[in-house]
Amino acid sequence: MRGEALSLRDREYVQAMRMMGGGGTRAVFRHIVPNAIGTVIVNCTFQIADAILYVSYLAFLGLSIPPPSADWGSMLSAGITYTQNGYWWLIFPPGIAIVPVVAAFNFIGDGLRDAFEVRLRS
Repeated sequence: MRGEALSLRDREYVQAMRMMGGGGTRAVFRHIVPNAIGTVIVNCTFQIADAILYVSYLAFLGLSIPPPSADWGSMLSAGITYTQNGYWWLIFPPGIAIVPVVAAFNFIGDGLRDAFEVRLRS
């Protein structure tokens, strides 16, 4: 957020607003925040996808919530332990669940980035 605000502060329309007599609070609330909020929302969707992968990774290693509760990483870990007994198909449901959910959040973030991108509008 800080980097985006610093880059927006030097844009021509903010400098033009200041040359016309606008103050700092007007620049922040009328120009910088509305243009930076898209970047923050897109970053949040990408962070959600990363968090799902991290939680699944830690649960696969056994560093997650206790066993009565289920999550995809512990399901995947349990499926790996049963592959030697002939139940190799137990690894597919949690693996297939992780991939589309993470891809969906990435696609949502990509679509939101395109929707919020002011420079791409014609």
